[in-house]
Amino acid sequence: MNRRPKAFMLTCLFVLASLAGCFGEEKEDVIDPSESFQVGFVNPEDAVIRTGEFNDFTLEGKGNSITTEPNVLIFINGTYVKGHTVTVEDNTIFGQFLTTPLTTHVNITFTDDRSISQILEISVTDGVPIVNGEEWFEKTDFITSVCSDTTKCGGYVNRWMGAGNGFYERAAEYFKGHFEGLGYETHLLRVTDHGNLAQPESLNVIAWKEGTNDSCVQGMGGHMDIAPPGGPPGGGTYEGAYDNTAGTVAMMLYARAFVDLNFECDTFLALWSSEEEGLRGSNAFANNQCDYCLPHDKELKFYINMDMMGMSWPAHKNGNGDPFPYHAWSGPDLDPDVQDVEITSVLEFVHRDVMKAPMDLRIDGTYGAGCDQHWEEHEDLVFDVHEDTFGRSDHVTFRNLGAQTIFHLGAYDEDYSAYHSPSDTLDNMIQEVGGQEELEKSMEFVMWAAMLELIIADKTPEIRNLNV
Repeated sequence: MNRRPKAFMLTCLFVLASLAGCFGEEKEDVIDPSESFQVGFVNPEDAVIRTGEFNDFTLEGKGNSITTEPNVLIFINGTYVKGHTVTVEDNTIFGQFLTTPLTTHVNITFTDDRSISQILEISVTDGVPIVNGEEWFEKTDFITSVCSDTTKCGGYVNRWMGAGNGFYERAAEYFKGHFEGLGYETHLLRVTDHGNLAQPESLNVIAWKEGTNDSCVQGMGGHMDIAPPGGPPGGGTYEGAYDNTAGTVAMMLYARAFVDLNFECDTFLALWSSEEEGLRGSNAFANNQCDYCLPHDKELKFYINMDMMGMSWPAHKNGNGDPFPYHAWSGPDLDPDVQDVEITSVLEFVHRDVMKAPMDLRIDGTYGAGCDQHWEEHEDLVFDVHEDTFGRSDHVTFRNLGAQTIFHLGAYDEDYSAYHSPSDTLDNMIQEVGGQEELEKSMEFVMWAAMLELIIADKTPEIRNLNV
């Protein structure tokens, strides 16, 4: 055989072998996530995620995993996955995604068992959020409206906490029935041992959800009583739409949203009484011995407070067009120069990374509520979200027991003139923010922020009672 053809053939074989190796490696790098991962029981490229709702997904194939960005929460068997990553170990994973109502895009990273990854862009559409401003408005309107047809309006007004106030007693039974109807172990906590029947007694609604860890407890609440007639600074109110029917209804919506979720710690959802008379309701729950009071043999980790909701960003003032201030304070703030509590990290993460809030938005001027020790840094800041000592509501009760706390609050004092006055009505709230839709948007934002804080804080072991 001629040496030239033989040499040529050998050269071709080497080249082909080399090319075959390259092509082979390239083929191995190609992955098809749809073979192992589906959203809503369809392939990722065909899936559409409904914002604000739970969306089912399946993941199979040992070693395969998915990772989401902060604004897409993962739940497995009703439990939030804090690391935002799940990996198949043995059997198929059945889970759910939850996005905020403000989510505009969803990117999910699929990684196969060879550690080869691909970013999947999932389409989104508007869903019906598990807590939403429209439902909040409908229920608030029902509670604050008075008419002859009790199927159309509840008329749960005049909720002044006091001995023998039939209006308050009737409202408390209504709220208790709401939690009971959802399956919560619910109690009315009545305390009258303060010795002065002329002063307001305590009558709270306490709903309990059992956790997976029997050694800890946490909670969330808002006060359902309203400023009594003649109370400062505006003379008291009868409807109390903003202070605090708004927070009361938020708690009712949370109860429904949490039914199918699993929490680490035993969790109480509470409607407090006598907040306007000195936090007597939450103190009665926290410092008495009863079967449904705060257990003193478990670690109290954190508490989130909802008081005066809705007159806050993204709503704008009807007068000058400035956005209403949005206050969310974590605590206690023992040293103003350093972060003292881990729950502050959750507060920041939720607003900045999950809700994508414009944290540096400022107005040309200052707000009127200079009550916190960082006010000079925040007096013109729309999102007044930070660690602080601010009190004046039921979170103080639990902070005094060593719990880490978050207090959500909208405009007050100079930023909302109807505070503690007969003008604190739902109609006035609508007028002040420029319409019902704007009010619903602002309520939806703060309700989602607080809800996510509880879900995430529950799975944050670094959040501990400061007295431990």
